[in-house]
Amino acid sequence: MVYNHHTVKHFIHGAGSIKQAADVVKNLGGKKAFIVTDPGLAKVGVQKPLEDALTAGGVEWELFAKAELEPSMDSIQACADAAKAFGADVIIGIGGGSPLDTTKAAAVLMTNEGPIEKYFGMNLVPNACMPIMLIPTTAGTGSEFTNISVLADTKNGGKKGVVSDFMYADVVLLDAELTIGLPPRVTAMTGVDAFVHAMESFCGIAATPFTDALDLAAMKLVAGNIRQAYANGKNLKAREGMLYGSALAGMGFGQTQNGIIHAIGTTLPVECHIPHGLAMSFVGAFCVGFNYIANPEKYAIVADILRGCDRSATMSVLERAADVEAAFRALLADLDIKTGLANYGVKREDLPACADRAFAAKRLLNNNPRAASRDQILALLEANFEK
Repeated sequence: MVYNHHTVKHFIHGAGSIKQAADVVKNLGGKKAFIVTDPGLAKVGVQKPLEDALTAGGVEWELFAKAELEPSMDSIQACADAAKAFGADVIIGIGGGSPLDTTKAAAVLMTNEGPIEKYFGMNLVPNACMPIMLIPTTAGTGSEFTNISVLADTKNGGKKGVVSDFMYADVVLLDAELTIGLPPRVTAMTGVDAFVHAMESFCGIAATPFTDALDLAAMKLVAGNIRQAYANGKNLKAREGMLYGSALAGMGFGQTQNGIIHAIGTTLPVECHIPHGLAMSFVGAFCVGFNYIANPEKYAIVADILRGCDRSATMSVLERAADVEAAFRALLADLDIKTGLANYGVKREDLPACADRAFAAKRLLNNNPRAASRDQILALLEANFEK
């Protein structure tokens, strides 16, 4: 089998690296930068260091602080329209996965005719995007290193992705100082999401030695730092470990796709307004228990990483792999994340439709190590409705 690996063109990392933002824009040939973030982040001024850096460097900018936490098709069009009206020549996303996904999707509409739903699926975008710069302020989605934008499908329910190599960022800037103010709850949710990205990529069918190296490093960084970052958000070393772990996971799963955790987690009812990272957390708890028998060698490694020790000398591969669900749930308990769909507004009558949508997510299920029927997915949902 032949594999093709693609990633972002350039990335910069290190505390204080945000000060290079103006030079980055100029190197991209830009003079007018359009900044995309969400209202909550704008309210606390997360983007202020970026604005200051651009102003100091003589780059004109405009702020679009209307990215939705669950980006809708209409919100993407509104962002692209505002960027066009400003005359932007570089688009910058700063924040969590939602602003970054909004940025990538809006960049598509800057050079391609809308609406954005025309491009739901794989490699349907015909023209290259305008220059994209992405600056994560959470450590979770890894969106800065992927070629996908996940949007709420307000017409059919659930979420769908636009996937195109044109959506890889031209530049990613990783500055852990920007993540210091992240609340503990968000730190937990986004951090588990990062772990899930790496784990699904590592254990998935499309894994390669190259993605394994990225995903192993990502899982170790996240598992080794998430509790400290959750307990003390000012711990810069832990914050940096989380940010780099999330980025490495994005580099890994961007080549392989995710699996059943994302297939189920992204098809929960939109009206429940469950943050993406939170959905990945509680869905992940029962999906690893379903998956481990299909790839025990790798799930044994995952379980050891979660437990913080190599148990290969005292336990068999299957024993270690069978512990992965309990180890995953122990992490969630330390982060005060509840399991059970009922805790998050999902109703029992919603489950059949969720199973239908998840089973239809072939892009994700085709990478899952264990084949899953629609009835198996429904049984998982029912068994973990209140668990």
